[in-house]
Amino acid sequence: MGLVVNGSSASTIDPIEEGTYLGVCSMLIDLGMQYSEQYKNKSKKVLIGWEIPEETIELDDGPHPRTISKTYTASLNERASLRADLAAWRGRDFTDAELAAFDLHNIIGASCLINIIHSTRDGKTYANISSIMALPKGMAKGKLSEPAIVFDLDTDPLEALDKMPKWIAERIKKSETYQERITAPVTGAELHELSDEVGYVELPF
Repeated sequence: MGLVVNGSSASTIDPIEEGTYLGVCSMLIDLGMQYSEQYKNKSKKVLIGWEIPEETIELDDGPHPRTISKTYTASLNERASLRADLAAWRGRDFTDAELAAFDLHNIIGASCLINIIHSTRDGKTYANISSIMALPKGMAKGKLSEPAIVFDLDTDPLEALDKMPKWIAERIKKSETYQERITAPVTGAELHELSDEVGYVELPF
């Protein structure tokens, strides 16, 4: 599956103020194989997002929790940012068994501390995650106030993109993985194989 790993868009909404916040993982999106103009290479990307329970924003249908996200290369090699952030979040590094196939579904609903700093680009201010930490001992965990968004580009129906924020759906559609899915024929045997899938092995986060 696309969410088993191994070995920000412009907005009229003001960015979240700089500081440290309680975050609850609310989003796990497989962005597929993405091409980087900067590095002239392709790599598999995943977007992870968090609700910030103490910060809300007023939308047309009422108040909603603020959210923030970060894009990672889907790798747990020793130099990968995803591995560093997950290890800091867990409060420990990965075992060899976990490195062989760690399922990212385990992070949904998990709490952490997120440090947010601002950066300026093209005259606009953006809120960025500078670090992620485990909750201090005794600190209460947060709870999601809205359903989590989880999408696996390898297996989930592409219709799910219609319910995602537009900027995320557009990123997914630019991926090599998405293009392969919409051009490849799906046989009856492949559909049967997907229906028989038993799921993933859970490892403690």
